[in-house]
Amino acid sequence: MKSGIRSLAAIVFVALLCLALPALGQNSTLNFNGGYQGDVWCGGSEGCVATGNYDGTINGVKVGPGQPGGPGMICDDYNHNINTGQTWTANGVSAASLLTTGTGAMQFASIGIAGYTELAYVVNQMFTTNPSSAQQSIFSQVIWAITGGVKFSQLSAAAQTLYTWVTTNHALPSLSTYTKLFIYTPTDRSGAGPQEMWGEVGVPEGGAALMYLLLAAGACFGMMFYSRNRPSKRSRA
Repeated sequence: MKSGIRSLAAIVFVALLCLALPALGQNSTLNFNGGYQGDVWCGGSEGCVATGNYDGTINGVKVGPGQPGGPGMICDDYNHNINTGQTWTANGVSAASLLTTGTGAMQFASIGIAGYTELAYVVNQMFTTNPSSAQQSIFSQVIWAITGGVKFSQLSAAAQTLYTWVTTNHALPSLSTYTKLFIYTPTDRSGAGPQEMWGEVGVPEGGAALMYLLLAAGACFGMMFYSRNRPSKRSRA
């Protein structure tokens, strides 16, 4: 009976440990103030849309030109919409953490690690190369094509060239290199919006406390099992 209880306790502990990994992503609050830096692009099925970096706040930190949270937030979701002044909640995770947790909780889970690696590469280019408004439009088109919202035939010639290079280049940097990139997946995906965003504003690591608690519990269980199962010492005659 005791061994059965111990086995059950071990199973429960492992299950909680697995649940703790996704918990490292925490609720974030995003707001879009209507500003953007890319050109307006009219090649997709949604008609004319804003591209490039969007302005607003992430967890209360301003994002946009010259702002402390970085040059903006980047939408990877063409088929959903946000409106000026809109605020929403999202589950924020480090892009690098996807190598551990997988992409199951992401807006575009089906593109897998390979797809999110391609997204991270293009997003990083937007954040680090100071692109013009026209270049930002190209980057946004490629991002939306990777996530499936835009067809290859709808892309501009320059975007087609970049898309082909990114999606056929097997030497892209690993997601582990993008420690400053964060992904904010909407907690409510039941309607026409909001959108999954990328940014450079960190997220609270509330799940870390749960992880430490579980690891401590595991250590306690281990000590209990060890002390009960080890052979008792006998005094020598």
